[in-house]
Amino acid sequence: MNWKITGLVVVGILSLIGVGGTIYGGVKVFHSMMLSQSRTDCNSRNADTSIRGCTVMLESKYAGSAEQTFAHYRRGMAYDQKGDLDHAIADDTEAIRLNPREYVAYNNRGRAYQHKGDLDHAIADYSKAVELVPEMSLARFNRADAYNQQGNYASAVDDLTHVILREPRNAVAWNNRCYFRAIAGQLDDALADCNQSLKLEPNVPETLDSRGFTYLKMRKYDLAITDYDAAESAGGDKAPYLYGRGLAKRAKHDAAGAKEDIDAGVKLDPKIVEQFRKYGVS
Repeated sequence: MNWKITGLVVVGILSLIGVGGTIYGGVKVFHSMMLSQSRTDCNSRNADTSIRGCTVMLESKYAGSAEQTFAHYRRGMAYDQKGDLDHAIADDTEAIRLNPREYVAYNNRGRAYQHKGDLDHAIADYSKAVELVPEMSLARFNRADAYNQQGNYASAVDDLTHVILREPRNAVAWNNRCYFRAIAGQLDDALADCNQSLKLEPNVPETLDSRGFTYLKMRKYDLAITDYDAAESAGGDKAPYLYGRGLAKRAKHDAAGAKEDIDAGVKLDPKIVEQFRKYGVS
């Protein structure tokens, strides 16, 4: 901050409130202004700015419990953004200590645990957020993803069904439920979900991939190839599109085309073979 300008601000404050016995009041107003700026920085989308602003708030003796709670969970989000998951968890834990009903901190800590691969703690935190605010779609959405990673597709589908009931135009929720249902073998329901997602948001490569995968499991190989072609043209992560299309071509006895696509998919993501095998396709 430019301290010449700050000096003028303080003089202006003192002039307005009177110097005599109200100097303390002027200092209090000054610190309130500083805290307001720190809160703005704390709430920044830039992680470094947010961490700096939140830290100033937490070090200020003028920040009350509500401000400290806000600063902890916002700084936790910034640390998560930077990949510093341990500090993110520590900040979210402190926010929860200050306010045990701070559902946003539970959701955010769950996300940090999930990024660390600790799915049990992640699901427990998402579940607490849902318990506190049952209509919190974000926590249900995140929990569905964690359930998917656990292989608990029924619970993942159930969470996304709750999200869709509240947000029927959420194309991502329809797509994710399509994919989880396809993995679980609920192929007709999966196809209906993918079609609804594409109706809401046409030509989304991730949804075309999900529908291509559904067709692949349904053994409708021409339709799978058509969707994988469209997904590849639309962009996104091409490894699953190429590998899935390669499997469809192999099923149609196109050995050369299958090898080309499968090799290209594996080159982009060597883990893609195990992923498809895990989901019942090889």
